[in-house]
Amino acid sequence: MVEGMVKDGVIEPSSSPWCSPVVLLKKKDGNMRFRVDYRRLNDVTKKDSYPLPKIDDTLDMLTGLKWFSTMNLKSGYWHV
Repeated sequence: MVEGMVKDGVIEPSSSPWCSPVVLLKKKDGNMRFRVDYRRLNDVTKKDSYPLPKIDDTLDMLTGLKWFSTMNLKSGYWHV
């Protein structure tokens, strides 16, 4: 799985102090799940949290607009 992602250019080797290791975990059904272990990065990240806006307010902001976009969250990680 990892070799395929490297071959496809989705991931690449890194020696950066900010890189995070790839972890493959077995799911209950036996398939493998690709994960990135961000614990070290999270330990040095400056926390800047705020509450998410209410979905009603967010959707109200789209009223009258002609153009807006959406992202498929299932595969959106690879598109960002």
